[in-house]
Amino acid sequence: MSGYPSHYPSCGQEERDELAYELVVCQQPLHARMCGFGEKDRRPIDPPPIVQLIVREKGQETWVDLQSLQTPFFVLHVTLWSADGTEERNIISNPPKCTRVLMGSLVSSPSLLKNTQGQQGLYFAFPDLSIRTEGQYSLRFPLIKLVSSDFQPDAKSKIIAQVFSDPFTVYSAKKFPGMTGV
Repeated sequence: MSGYPSHYPSCGQEERDELAYELVVCQQPLHARMCGFGEKDRRPIDPPPIVQLIVREKGQETWVDLQSLQTPFFVLHVTLWSADGTEERNIISNPPKCTRVLMGSLVSSPSLLKNTQGQQGLYFAFPDLSIRTEGQYSLRFPLIKLVSSDFQPDAKSKIIAQVFSDPFTVYSAKKFPGMTGV
């Protein structure tokens, strides 16, 4: 893959909590059938992207006890990007109107789950994502941790980590090879 690594370490730390955050896409999207511009014809990305959040004490190799984290305050958002991760592709602009390309549930809260080896982790799942146009894309997943100051007027949350998926292809109905069954 060109242009960026499959995961990025933390893009910033909360000054108060001395924790480092890392995201890993543990289930990469492989392909999708474009869903078109109707509201009823929704075709999910296959397989659904799943992102793991790894939290460490700053400068340490061991993971933080997941039970001690206040997980409802972590929010992972998803946006659509070019395959090389250089251009955002969320909107098609056809004046006078703009249309969203990425459809579905674009935010996720973490769930405490076990992986296939039986180890607990914090995972964000995106089972309801559809894309309206064919092409090569990647997904960007920025993570924010809501803090009390985020609830003030004109507040802006800080991205504390982000990761891009591997590139994948969205096919027209005639070219789509079928679901993977993963």
